[in-house]
Amino acid sequence: MEFMEITDNKGNLHYINPSHISAMCEIEGKCKLNLMGQDYMFTKETMEEVKVHLISFRH
Repeated sequence: MEFMEITDNKGNLHYINPSHISAMCEIEGKCKLNLMGQDYMFTKETMEEVKVHLISFRH
């Protein structure tokens, strides 16, 4: 199983399985992710950056 790197708003690096993302939204120019119904992770990336990251990650 491969994991994707996501940096949260505090600069911490997280490794997630992209198939576990159940929702995405943009708040104040940043992307928020919902991972399998768990609390949102507020990333440092914009929605566009996360979309490009997801598209390039998938095989």
